[in-house]
Amino acid sequence: MVATGCGSSRKRDEERIRGSRLTIYGSVPLEGPDRAAAADVARGERLALAQAGGRVGRYDVRLVTLDAATPKARGWDPAQISQNARRAANDQAAIAYLGELDNNSSAISIPLLNEAGILEVSPLDTAMALTTHSRAVAGSPERYYPNLREAGRTFARLVPNDRVQAAALVQYMAGEGVRRVALLVDEDTTALALAEVVRAGLPEAGITLAADEAVDGDARDHRDLVQRVLAQRPDAVLYAGGAHDLRVRVDTERLWRELAAADPGLKLFAPDTLADPRFLSAIGAAGEETYVTRPVLALSAYPLPARRFARTFAARYGARPAPEALYGYEAMRAVLAATYSAARKARTGTLTRAAIVRAFFALRTHDGVLGRYTIDAHGDSSLTRYGAYRVVGGALRYVRALAG
Repeated sequence: MVATGCGSSRKRDEERIRGSRLTIYGSVPLEGPDRAAAADVARGERLALAQAGGRVGRYDVRLVTLDAATPKARGWDPAQISQNARRAANDQAAIAYLGELDNNSSAISIPLLNEAGILEVSPLDTAMALTTHSRAVAGSPERYYPNLREAGRTFARLVPNDRVQAAALVQYMAGEGVRRVALLVDEDTTALALAEVVRAGLPEAGITLAADEAVDGDARDHRDLVQRVLAQRPDAVLYAGGAHDLRVRVDTERLWRELAAADPGLKLFAPDTLADPRFLSAIGAAGEETYVTRPVLALSAYPLPARRFARTFAARYGARPAPEALYGYEAMRAVLAATYSAARKARTGTLTRAAIVRAFFALRTHDGVLGRYTIDAHGDSSLTRYGAYRVVGGALRYVRALAG
């Protein structure tokens, strides 16, 4: 899926940053259904940099925001993300890359940036195999780090990963009175990994796995699948799958409607991969029994600094931010803190990408708009809350926070 090919076998991670200007790249999908939230992520990043005066010590810092989407893909595009990561890798002034936003999209950029020794901080990508081993993804997570021996881990995220989301989904189901669940899984590797953790967590929550079925994406309809599932008398269905690919999304929309038509009282649960406005608006009446988890909460569920951020953001940009903006803001603040730490320890003219990576992972407690958290040696956040959502009028409505 990816190729390293940065055109050099030198230890680029240890090259000095020459001059007094540094560049941080941001990669967000500015087209497609998530463009508004993505734009707010980029604005949050820019606001954090502006509040730092656009500087770290003696260095001027600029942010270059790149579009991770294309009109043809109608959202994030693997080829575009690869192009974005290569641009950053080939920029001698680049010290960090803020991206990606969609589940598992960082699998494209991580190898390219790891080869170049550049720190990557994802505001929102939850795919667990990027940082921890999953039996569903062979060779994970090492497969994403071709320069692991020299550069080490260069990727981190601010949101809790899908292992935490799986626990949140189980908690959500238990809280809604689910006692028998049918698990449906498509071929997406992140779905397989999520499903693995869900299965393990059901017994402790007192939930029986009534059915465990693979979804055939090539089927014209799912009547046979629906009949098999309902024959096991579940009171809920959990679909572990993705909606990025148009064919998969349309197929999932059809499955959702068929399930709801066959049993109108059946509760339908989904992870954040199905928190797609196109999917939510297409499922019609099935939305009345749809429950979704996301790593993003309502703004009011974050600590006091988040509310101050929201006021500053609104004053600067003329509109209240999407909650996703908090993660862009915090990602930039963390990168600037790491750069400041590395620059303080470096002699004049000896700041390196590797020093910034080391400084980032050496940062202890972060205390900001997301609350207090740490980033472990694997690149995972200590944050554990996921948002519980319902579908109302074809859109998500926040219900409460789940402790995953």
